[in-house]
Amino acid sequence: MSSTTGLILSYALGAIFVIGGLLFMLLLDERRLLFGVPYLVLGLLLIGGVRASQRRRGLRDAGDAEGEPPPAPPE
Repeated sequence: MSSTTGLILSYALGAIFVIGGLLFMLLLDERRLLFGVPYLVLGLLLIGGVRASQRRRGLRDAGDAEGEPPPAPPE
């Protein structure tokens, strides 16, 4: 994602899933892991994916600033 709004929404959605997963694990009596763990994992994957895409984008932009071509995508 390239827009600031998209980044904010992606982080917010990931945070909602992480917080919801933690709340499920803390507050539910039965089946707490059944509901909590998938939400927690999904939230962490969302946040991790946004961070990874931003890191790749930063590396690509740094290469463009130095006059080097961007790295070729793996085949």
